[in-house]
Amino acid sequence: MPLNVTGLPGLSMRFGTSREGLPINVQLVGSWQAEAAILHAASVLEGVSPVRGLHASL
Repeated sequence: MPLNVTGLPGLSMRFGTSREGLPINVQLVGSWQAEAAILHAASVLEGVSPVRGLHASL
């Protein structure tokens, strides 16, 4: 079932880069009304991500 139909909170974020230079993402899905839990988990992952300071050049 597509996540947006279930009503569960979810997010996807970049977590790394492959040897070929492609982005590696993680997807977090929480239980119903657990937005705070997945935002906290994403914050922890962002803090240890090897690409945390990487920004797109404009």
